[in-house]
Amino acid sequence: MKKNIFYSFIVAILLSSCQGMDLMPADKMSDGDYWLTENDFKIYANGLYPSLMKFNGDDNLAQYDQKADLSTSYFGFNSVSNGRWLPSESDGVWDDCYAYLRKTHILLEHVDALHTTDPKILRYKGEALFFRAYQYFKLLNRFGDVPLVTHSLDIDSPELFMERTPRKEVEDAILQDLYDASLLLPKKSEMAVAETGRITSGAAVAFRARVALYAGTWAINHKHRSDGLALLGIAKECARQLIFDKPEYDLYYEASLGADSYRKLFLEDGDNSCESILDYQYAKNMKGTFHDMADKVSAGYLLATKKFADMFLDKNGVPIDNVETCFQGYESVQSEYEDRDPRMTCVLQVPGRKYIYVSQHGVATECPVSFMGICSTNTGYRVWKYISELPDIYHVGAYYNAHIIRFAEVLLIYAEATYELEGEISDNDLNNSINRIRKRVGMPDLTNEFVTKYGLDMREEIRRERTIELCFEANRYDDLRRWKTAEVEMPLPLKGVKFSNYADENEELSPSLDSDGFVITEDNRKFRPGRDYLAPLPTKQINMSNGRLKQNPGW
Repeated sequence: MKKNIFYSFIVAILLSSCQGMDLMPADKMSDGDYWLTENDFKIYANGLYPSLMKFNGDDNLAQYDQKADLSTSYFGFNSVSNGRWLPSESDGVWDDCYAYLRKTHILLEHVDALHTTDPKILRYKGEALFFRAYQYFKLLNRFGDVPLVTHSLDIDSPELFMERTPRKEVEDAILQDLYDASLLLPKKSEMAVAETGRITSGAAVAFRARVALYAGTWAINHKHRSDGLALLGIAKECARQLIFDKPEYDLYYEASLGADSYRKLFLEDGDNSCESILDYQYAKNMKGTFHDMADKVSAGYLLATKKFADMFLDKNGVPIDNVETCFQGYESVQSEYEDRDPRMTCVLQVPGRKYIYVSQHGVATECPVSFMGICSTNTGYRVWKYISELPDIYHVGAYYNAHIIRFAEVLLIYAEATYELEGEISDNDLNNSINRIRKRVGMPDLTNEFVTKYGLDMREEIRRERTIELCFEANRYDDLRRWKTAEVEMPLPLKGVKFSNYADENEELSPSLDSDGFVITEDNRKFRPGRDYLAPLPTKQINMSNGRLKQNPGW
């Protein structure tokens, strides 16, 4: 549970976010009165933190994966699969990332100009290197090849219109920045309490593991570079360091909560816990430092689908389409939730149970799972993850943190990288990774014997575990693309519950149904393999480059 609100750090971030990209414009600084003390660099570095993914905005941590295949919304955010994805003049990711990159380079250049060996100042060089890697990874994930700029630019700098740098070079630069950052940043155990939320060495290592896993699997599945296995080796080694070498992180678990520890992890209880490697910080009772994620999820901005619900194993660890499953079927509104992985009812609301929706006026109302009413859903599934029933969550805004990197992801990286490197994974490695995650919720171990007994595929089970554990945390869309399975998964229709179980209370509704009676929420979905794995570059940038900047294929 969050016991301390780190006001000075959060206020600094809030100010930098509200005042724009630079707390003090570079052209108004002089080396004589700034860039001299640790505090100078700290204040400037605070302005980098608003670039982290968080709960605010439409493309936030929870809603990012609406571009994928497991969730939907009343508000139609998925332009990837609905055929409305078109090139645009500008792109928010492009503009924001390059703006933050300029700010990052200003900090790096002033640290280097000091020729200092003071670790108190060099840690902010480490933060800047982390954020440079962070921005380029966002650009790389979205566009592929992008211009790799390594210093601050002026309005007449020729690099403003440079060609795109090959993906391999950008990936290598990101990995090097994160390695260098890890050597300059303090460990979590070396941080003062008031510094909680700042980038640590562990965050740099964990993010390097993520980047290397993405780069390695993209290289192998898209055949864009020949050293994909070496990249997977980096991913595994980074994860191994965090798991085995004097570990500072663990899975959040409270014995009194049991399996519900997973749900509480994403509310106030899990803020800056032992599992948090990097959290975006929010604070109670401070204007501008809260979010409306609970309200958005309750209002239908994030709705789960049948495909997602079906991914949860039964309580014995068997897929529900396996002949040996104890799955209870879809014959009642509650039956599909029975005898399942406990995370299912931590993530999804169970029909028939009483949930509380607290309006912005502080009025508490029962919120049943329904196709109509204040908490309606067009799939029959309602998300429970991220929703707190505390009254002030809706009255003044939610203030629990957004987990950007957590230890469970590191364990999953270790498992996936190990399997992809070797084509197999030992039970010992499974026990040190996936089975630690399963134990939190009381699920049985994944073993090689189990996979053989039930005719399963180890790769698919590793991917399933990742999808379930990290659901609605901005991973699924990127995972489908790096695995090169988006062309198979994305065109499938989005479906909901068996409507006959809800028909009596929704007589006036006549949703589209498939041959088995399941709601079809979105049909005729599209994914063009030769085009849609990458986003279109903003046309304004292409036009300004005088032909140097080329558009992605198919756009």
